[in-house]
Amino acid sequence: MPDNTQYDSFSDQTQLINKALKYTNGDLEKARQMAAGILQDVAVIKGRFRAGKVGAFYIFLNVEYNYIVNINSLVTSYNDIYNKIRIFDAWKQFYNLFGDIVGDLGGATEDSYKFTTHLADAIEGYDIYEPAKAQNIQVLSELFEEIIGKYFSQNTECQIEIDKTSSLTLEIENIPMELPGKQEQKQEELGPDEIKMREIEAQVEYVIPGTVIVSPVKGKYINDIKAGEKITVMLSGKDPVSDKIARMFNAITSDGQYLPVKARIKEKVTLTTGGYALYALVAKNVLVKIIEEENVKIETDKQEQKKEESNENMLFVYIALLLGLLLITGFIVFALL
Repeated sequence: MPDNTQYDSFSDQTQLINKALKYTNGDLEKARQMAAGILQDVAVIKGRFRAGKVGAFYIFLNVEYNYIVNINSLVTSYNDIYNKIRIFDAWKQFYNLFGDIVGDLGGATEDSYKFTTHLADAIEGYDIYEPAKAQNIQVLSELFEEIIGKYFSQNTECQIEIDKTSSLTLEIENIPMELPGKQEQKQEELGPDEIKMREIEAQVEYVIPGTVIVSPVKGKYINDIKAGEKITVMLSGKDPVSDKIARMFNAITSDGQYLPVKARIKEKVTLTTGGYALYALVAKNVLVKIIEEENVKIETDKQEQKKEESNENMLFVYIALLLGLLLITGFIVFALL
């Protein structure tokens, strides 16, 4: 069993993965990458400009699904503010500094809301997302100079810098965030299979990928498998939850390879495209998700199978004895007559 430190680390990591799922449209692999700090779906554009007046802005762009996460700006006539805006600071420091400057200026900011709206509309009208994702500062600087110049109707000097982070990090740092309208639209367009599977997955805390073990001779047809039956599964995901389950069952080799584990079928979804989606409970609040074809014989729990066979044999014996008893009783009655 892992010590408390290892358990806490595992628990923290799985909670991060669970949080990240809502930013990856339910994609578990991307959620794992985001929790590990590999997937950075947000580009943070920090900028300052001179256009008669001076100003600054920050824009958090989700460059995976192309939407604005958060945006703000300030516009003022105090020219000395320009030198206080340190766009080369890390985004967290810049975000906090921006808030401090706005607080110090009080009511001295001018039409900042109107300018912020202008920036947001321009992002949708210009090709901002691709150069932001590529962190192409030169292209973005030219685009923002044009966008800001149109607003103030004069030539503009604009400097920008770009950082990368993730939606998960923004949530942890309590940065206000807009949720993606495009993802909500995708939810509405889900087919009946996806809707059913989402409903099942929403009932537990973790869903991990796995496969069945094909057993052509002694296996049971997947078509005949029902909820409540035990099957043998192989965990196929290299993630903290799968690793924890494998270790809990002592089903992992010295070189980290998983061994088969037992799981009980919770749900079987017949897919409209053919085959089945099996959800097998492997631990409390943990389901193994398996996509498999029709007419496949899979390995079930051998002990349970033997128990079922034993029960069937005993039933056969009882029926035979009952028939024999009825036959003997019939002979006795016939003899007495």
